[in-house]
Amino acid sequence: MTENPSEHRQTGGVRDAIDEKLVALLSADARMTLTALARALALSRTAVQARMARLERDRVILGYRAVVAERDEETLQAVLTLTFSRRPCLPVVRTFRHWPEIREYFSVTGPNDAVLIVRVGDAHALSALVDRLSAVAGVASVQSAVVLRTELD
Repeated sequence: MTENPSEHRQTGGVRDAIDEKLVALLSADARMTLTALARALALSRTAVQARMARLERDRVILGYRAVVAERDEETLQAVLTLTFSRRPCLPVVRTFRHWPEIREYFSVTGPNDAVLIVRVGDAHALSALVDRLSAVAGVASVQSAVVLRTELD
């Protein structure tokens, strides 16, 4: 029995053009139905479902999330820098990575180990967040800087 080349590409974590299109579609709208995805990819719903399961298993797709509109007048944005006291860092990061206030996380080089972009309701909420992060085992220090403005003059 000869092996179908497209089936062979589907093993071992190799992504093809259809996988790339599927990821692009889900990145644009993670709520697309299987039927809509199947139609856009010219595949069956079962084939799309199998590809999504494989992409999740291979950690290409890490999750799905809702992007919620911000009410900028009621929020404060800040940049936090963290230094870790424990290696490896990943178990420490997993403790807080999905807290709702954390909008972006960057692992960096230099005197700090991480940079976080956070959004909170006010200065009191920022202080509480810094306290929560400081209490996480493996976090040695947290420094914060409030974002005053994001546009360029």
